Amino acid sequence: MATTSHPLDAASAPDESLTRQALDGDDDAFRALLARHLQPLRTYLALRAPLPQVIDEVAHDTFVFAYQHLEDFRTGSLQPWLRSIAHNLLRDKLKAYARESAKQERYLDHLRLELAQSTSDSASEHHRADQLRVCLGKLRHSQQEILDLRYGHELSSDEIARRTGRSTLAVRTLLMRLRQQLRQCIESQPTEALS
Repeated sequence: MATTSHPLDAASAPDESLTRQALDGDDDAFRALLARHLQPLRTYLALRAPLPQVIDEVAHDTFVFAYQHLEDFRTGSLQPWLRSIAHNLLRDKLKAYARESAKQERYLDHLRLELAQSTSDSASEHHRADQLRVCLGKLRHSQQEILDLRYGHELSSDEIARRTGRSTLAVRTLLMRLRQQLRQCIESQPTEALS
């Protein structure tokens, strides 16, 4: 006859016991592990991740991975194992953000170069410059300042971080999001009709 843990048992049961019960199909045991370790894991991630949604995504993905690989857990507290999983997932997530940030930066640099090389009588380029101005105008003042520091004053992410009191990673992430927002804004505007 299979045994299931009761709430009082789950609160005091060691991680190893709950893990064995979860492996035997006791979902309540895994929920007890989740309740026990979610907040400490979120705290661990909060000290390492630049954005709240990254913390949520990595914490969720960590528990999904842990659930799918529970048989790999051996002994002691589950927390070091979860942190190891979270560390690897966070590293991969930040690498993906960095790749996306570099892609967005290349796009905006390309757009700026196109606008700079345009001739003053080019209606199409004037239209594109107007689109960029409209989209920039939709940003908050603080966002416009960050873009001005990066592209107007040509400061590096490190220099912007020092000036604004943010971390370099937070500045890079913000710039990536702003470039993506501007690109989407420009692409969503109607194209100029050819005469």
